[in-house]
Amino acid sequence: MRLGGFDFTPGLWPTLATIVLVPILVSLGVWQLERAAWKQALVDEHAEHIRQSPLPLADWLTSGDRPQYRRVTARGRYDLDHQLLLDNSIHRGRAGYHVLTPLVLTDLAETVLVNRGWVPVGPSRVELPALPGPEEAVNVRALVTYPPGKRLRLDDVEEPHTGWPRVVQLIEPRVLEQQLGYELLPVVLLLEADAAHGFAREWRPVYGTTPDKHRAYAMQWFTLAAVLALIYIGVNTRRVSNEHE
Repeated sequence: MRLGGFDFTPGLWPTLATIVLVPILVSLGVWQLERAAWKQALVDEHAEHIRQSPLPLADWLTSGDRPQYRRVTARGRYDLDHQLLLDNSIHRGRAGYHVLTPLVLTDLAETVLVNRGWVPVGPSRVELPALPGPEEAVNVRALVTYPPGKRLRLDDVEEPHTGWPRVVQLIEPRVLEQQLGYELLPVVLLLEADAAHGFAREWRPVYGTTPDKHRAYAMQWFTLAAVLALIYIGVNTRRVSNEHE
């Protein structure tokens, strides 16, 4: 094929490979853009939930969709004798625990775990940190979320403590119910940053790959497709010599 002063003569196998690979790379880029749009919608939805006025936890439980990161309120008494320390929790590069305190609710038959924030590991892992809290009933303002579905369990560092507070590596409501002796709601409340009786708190919704990363991945796929097409054109194009020179 003559294109001005150039002759484009593609081979069979390079052509077939390009025809197959370029659409695949482009489709991967489009898929990443779709993921970015879905993730951005999720981010915006959670941000809207956080901006809304707090809703009583009982009302949230009876709502149809039960959105995560919705601001809720709850009243009850902390069970300070049966607190949990969620291990392998990092805060600003430091190792520590998230403090999970059962809140015995006054208006519901169940109890809910309240994540009161992060505390650092002590001088040794045998010496657990002090976990003070109020003895009287409290009104809690929090973000409602679900326990993480997957978390790395480090069997070789399971803590030997059998008393309380108890170090755990997973939030397993059914197992905890047997240990605590009462029924737990299948949610966790993240105590708001300015609420009393908490520890270090900088809650951020967990999304995995962010929308910006999805967009960056899409750009990479589109760039690969463009580079492959340019290489295909370049290696199969030759300048036509001028016979009058």
